[in-house]
Order: sequence, then C-alpha cells, then structure tokens
Amino acid sequence: MAMAMLSRYRVLNAILALREFTVTDLAHYSGVKANTVRTVLGRDSRFVERDGPRAHGRRGGQPIQYRLCADAEEDLVGILRELEGVGANLPPLVADQEDPIMLSLVAAEDILLRQLPQAPTADRAGLVDLATADYETVEFLVDTDHGEAATHLRVVDLLLHLAEIEQEVLTLAAPNSDTRSPDWPAQVTEILSHESEKKLEAVGREWHQLLLSWPTLSDRELLPDLVHRIGTSWFSSVILHSGARSPSV
Repeated sequence: MAMAMLSRYRVLNAILALREFTVTDLAHYSGVKANTVRTVLGRDSRFVERDGPRAHGRRGGQPIQYRLCADAEEDLVGILRELEGVGANLPPLVADQEDPIMLSLVAAEDILLRQLPQAPTADRAGLVDLATADYETVEFLVDTDHGEAATHLRVVDLLLHLAEIEQEVLTLAAPNSDTRSPDWPAQVTEILSHESEKKLEAVGREWHQLLLSWPTLSDRELLPDLVHRIGTSWFSSVILHSGARSPSV
C-alpha cells in the first residue's frame, strides 16, 4: 500500500482527534511533516473549515486555526475505517516519501495501478482526471536525469497514456459493455483506431525501456504492481509485443 495513504490516514486521524487545530498541531500529533499536512488539507478540504488566525501573544504572522466541519465527522470516520489497515500495517514513513513531489506521484500511482482497474466504468474518468492533476502538479519539478522521483514520474506518465487509451475505446464500445468479460480484451482490440494502436505501441516501447533501466527503489511493491497492471491490461498482448520488438539500449 502506498506510503501516501499512510500519511493521509495519520493526518485525518489527527483531525478527528483534535477537532480544532493548526498545521503545526496536526504535524505534531500525526508525526507527519507540515508540508505533507498542508497537502492532505488541500486534498481533503471538505472535512475542515478555517476558523481565523490563532492568537499566540508573539510578534509575526499568526497561524491559521482550522476545525472539523460539523457535518463531516461521519464521512471522515468512514474514510478512516477504509484506511485502518494502512495505519496498522505500514512501516514508519521514509523521509523521501514525505516530499510533496513524491506524495503526488505516489498518489497518482495508487489511483492508476490499484483503483482504476477495479473502478466501475462511470467512475473511471474522474479517477484519471485526479491522477492527471497530481502528475501535472509536479511534472516540471522533477529532475528527470536521476533520483527515485524520476522513475516514479516515468511510471505515472506510462500509466496515464495507457489509461487515456482505455478511456478512448470505452467511448467507442457499445453501451453497457461488460469490461470484466473474458472476451473484452479481444473486443476492444478490434475497435482500436489506427492512432490508438500507434499510442499503444509507444506505451510498449516505453515499458520495455523502463524495465531495462529499472533502478533500486525504496518502494519494493511498485515493480510487481506495475507488471501486474500491464499484464492484466485490456491491451497487454499489444503492449508486450511492441515492447519485445523495441531495440535494447
């Protein structure tokens, strides 16, 4: 499970426990860095409301006081129950994974690797939009020449291209098509446009190059999850065939 989910769990749990708080309060209670707290507050803003600055009797800017929305507690408890396993089973956060850039990339990976394949057809477009927003937030902030973030960026880019092709064929498929049918991959492959076929071939080549250059990452689950996502994709045969024909470097 992604470390970003553990950060979210800890911050949301702190919101429920404290009810009135500043960013510093949440960081202290949850053990998560202040920048990460701000990221969670931004993404889960529906649970909180601003309550004005907190007076502290010192010169300088006053921290913003927040509080749990009166009508949000039930929904927040529901989210925390879904994330209970994350808070109970994951190891402590690694400093690199609390970087806002990494959090955005890991959040996008979690959507594209784990949530999207299981989502109902009606929910897919919203999930792709959410992952795209995470990606575009940090796309130009990552040093693409080295570092773990560079690999995560390539993974998200690859998965977004795959998801966009999947969305394209869904618009061409018959209404109420059963995407879980064993015959579905053959059906969608038949309705692929020439342009989509070219895009899939590019995904296959990038997948091949990514495997050849795969570094050692702190997230040991990413590669197995990625292999599973590609292998169970509607277009796995096209992707793997294109990758096999890609020249090695």
